[in-house]
Amino acid sequence: MRPLCFDAVVFDLDGTLVATDRFWIESAERGAGRAFRALGLRRVMPTPQQWLSLVGLPLEVGFRSLFPDLADAERRAILVACVEEEEALLRSGGTPAMPGAREVVGELARRGLALGIASNCQQSYLEHMLDGLALRPLVRGAYCRESPGIDSKADMLARLLTEFGTRSAVMVGDRSSDRDAAWENGIPHVHCAFGFAQGDEAVEAEGRIGAMGELVSLLERRGRWLEHALERVGALQRPGLRLGITGGPCAGKTLFARDAARRIAELGLAVSAISLTEFAPAAGAPTKDPLEGVLDLVRLERELLRPHEAGQAVTLEAPDLLGQRTVPAGAVLLLEGPYLLGAKLRTGLERLIHLDLPETVAWRRLRGRQRGELNPEPLREAFAQQRVLERTFPPRACADLVLDGTNPLGSE
Repeated sequence: MRPLCFDAVVFDLDGTLVATDRFWIESAERGAGRAFRALGLRRVMPTPQQWLSLVGLPLEVGFRSLFPDLADAERRAILVACVEEEEALLRSGGTPAMPGAREVVGELARRGLALGIASNCQQSYLEHMLDGLALRPLVRGAYCRESPGIDSKADMLARLLTEFGTRSAVMVGDRSSDRDAAWENGIPHVHCAFGFAQGDEAVEAEGRIGAMGELVSLLERRGRWLEHALERVGALQRPGLRLGITGGPCAGKTLFARDAARRIAELGLAVSAISLTEFAPAAGAPTKDPLEGVLDLVRLERELLRPHEAGQAVTLEAPDLLGQRTVPAGAVLLLEGPYLLGAKLRTGLERLIHLDLPETVAWRRLRGRQRGELNPEPLREAFAQQRVLERTFPPRACADLVLDGTNPLGSE
């Protein structure tokens, strides 16, 4: 069983891991009926579908939309009564999981992924679910709307990514709020089509599953996509091959190179994956060549490419993307960085993979990665340079393989 390419998976709760419809409708009707009587309200009970439309939303937001004509105190009284009935029903009837949820979470934990939960629920509900679904020993972090310093699901996800120390992650959930949280952090979203998204609720996603049991296979797709790409450029057959990974801003170059190197290593080949940012030039005069503006070509040739070509092992100043400090003699060498189109001969690369990405998607990822700290001016210049480079050196003519980098889950 091969490792998955991703480092972490973050789950929503309701409609994803928890079969909320099996207790929420009954609880809500009981609580609302009790509150209506206590408040002296004579009104029609919301329909089951209306109650389910609240699942996955912050309850105060959902109740405001469901009872817009009531005063805040009246809405609050109904909410509290519904939650009380829900807690009582869960205590007496147990915690119903979505089919396959426990098994999938357990398998992902066994395969070494960091697992998290981000839910628009209350803290008491989160604690109950961690225990009721036996998730507490499997989950490294869990946050809800009542967690200190949290204002949104995107905040929860950002905190989990920081704690896990990775951006190689996927958000799994059933509502558009889960997709928004994923995209606001620059990571892909897997939509649970079996959850509680409403009929008119469009949920774009990089991946979709019709049952929780499909998730592992979907996450394995990236590995198959990478391996197929490596086969096409001969990286699995030639020890000592030098392969460049390039593309515009946020195309996914670094994680592609890291995961590709892991795939090569799993097949028993010596490999090293190096980010060309390690060979940034000292400050100097501006250059017309964007590659020379970000890369010290002379140093790269002297310290890495020439010794590697001569069959010598190379000691690195900083660990490569696999955490190695030595490039073994005869290793497959993956170099990732921008502006490599049209520069294969200058940098001594034998093969080049270009990751293509629409600028609209790249900007969305950039905003997610740099939440609230985006400085657009240097990035506009980087995009402009990339456009000029691709017009001068069309990727399909100058790269050995062009891949669509839009979906980090890969394609079949």
